[in-house]
Amino acid sequence: MKIFKVSDPFFLPHCGCELQVSLNLGSVIVLVGENGIGKSTLLRRLYSEVPAGERSVVEQISSEYFYDRKLISIKSFFLNSQLASFDQADFLFLWTAFNLDQKEERLLSHLSGGESQALKLCLALCKNCSYYFLDEPSQFLDLKRKKILADFLERLRNNGKTLIVVEHNLDWLPSGWVVQKLSLQDNVLKRSDEWTI
Repeated sequence: MKIFKVSDPFFLPHCGCELQVSLNLGSVIVLVGENGIGKSTLLRRLYSEVPAGERSVVEQISSEYFYDRKLISIKSFFLNSQLASFDQADFLFLWTAFNLDQKEERLLSHLSGGESQALKLCLALCKNCSYYFLDEPSQFLDLKRKKILADFLERLRNNGKTLIVVEHNLDWLPSGWVVQKLSLQDNVLKRSDEWTI
């Protein structure tokens, strides 16, 4: 069991944080709460406690690592490189399922929000690790891609992977996932209600 504990009186300029999250391998927790209370900041604090080789992260911020090149060059790079812990079969599955194979001649700057999010997910979810930290992974995705994402995340969970998800939109989440509401109480971020989908 991994226990994450955050005790910080200066967590954000407007609040502190006092909470503990305990997770077994193969478990999922979805963190929800009002905008601006520190969910994304909390996620960063949690994943900073896990060694880089044991985690994969999907954040809301966009990456400019690849500059502006065609999607096909990204695919070629990941298929031709011998990257540790990179699952090429999962990569190709998600690449096709998310319809990125139909957009390969597009420049990254010409991808829609949903296509950019699908690319980010495709790359992050193909890392073979123990912990996946996802900040609003369904952002910009249409219903079809949300279903693909939900099924893939459920497969990861069934394979013993641990998922920590920050999300506002709960309608795409698989049943059986635990949702933990976060709230500010006396200007301190704490756990509030919890339920199972």
